[in-house]
Amino acid sequence: MEGNVSFTYIIKNELSNNEVEFEEARSIISAFAKINGQMQIQNKQTKIVLSSESADTAKYIYKLIRKYYPQYNLSTSFVKVMKLYKATEYRINVLGDVDSFLEDIKLDLWDSKINYDLKNKPDRIRGYLIGTFLASGSCTTPESTNYHLELSVNDEKYAHEIIKLINKIKNLEFGFKITQRRTKYVIYLKKSANISDFLAYLNALNSCMEFEDIRINRDYSNSTNRLINCDTYNFNKSLETSRKQLEMIDFLDKRIGLDNLSNEKLRELCKLRRDNPETNYSELATLLAERMHKSVSKSNINHLFIKLKETYENLNHDD
Repeated sequence: MEGNVSFTYIIKNELSNNEVEFEEARSIISAFAKINGQMQIQNKQTKIVLSSESADTAKYIYKLIRKYYPQYNLSTSFVKVMKLYKATEYRINVLGDVDSFLEDIKLDLWDSKINYDLKNKPDRIRGYLIGTFLASGSCTTPESTNYHLELSVNDEKYAHEIIKLINKIKNLEFGFKITQRRTKYVIYLKKSANISDFLAYLNALNSCMEFEDIRINRDYSNSTNRLINCDTYNFNKSLETSRKQLEMIDFLDKRIGLDNLSNEKLRELCKLRRDNPETNYSELATLLAERMHKSVSKSNINHLFIKLKETYENLNHDD
């Protein structure tokens, strides 16, 4: 880790750069708004204000709302706040029909319970916990011998709701506990293995690997299993991406026929993906370069799959 950048910052920065689909995004927004959101009235106008001390996190939440809820007016601002240290608080202001916005993200600011629609599927649960960590999570540096990851909330009942949500995750047991710290209720982990597993679960895979890489120098026991878990999560994520791409390719083939795609590279990439469902982007770039007799980079492959998704969404929307 470079300079004075905290490990918490590194985790949140990684989470803020992950792509998510609508249902996961809605859970992220709702959890973040539950913890760091408040309703305000200014100039006889009601607004929802979402705040964060991280510019990257605020930008990420802003982008998610802009992408999935474009009907609402957004503005941003920042203020200097005086705590134990001087900090900048970045704010996202949701203007207009705030009641409809809260209804859309399935949030009641005054209810401790988590809406069923935010926790009835695995990706929704993961999204909610990502949003919770972005709003109030922290993690000590793996260079410390005192491992500690926590989620901090104001309401005891809500803290227990989060524990119940975590317990819904299949095949994983993290061992979270709750303690009170002044006016806060802290949900925390102390064991390094559990912290590593939780980071991997959140899809903070680079942070998970860095956590393991640093602590392995003095805590070698059981580290191999954690690294394998990180690779497994990464591999499973790649398989899921490939599955979605194959679904889009099958749709386009039935709808217009792959041979009718005007983009020759995209046409050939679709055929290669069908023949190589588990191949990564670098390997696909090599295969496509051999077929096209021209240079193809991993970045080219990524842009072609973005084009595939745009073509699929346009045709699906027309239907």
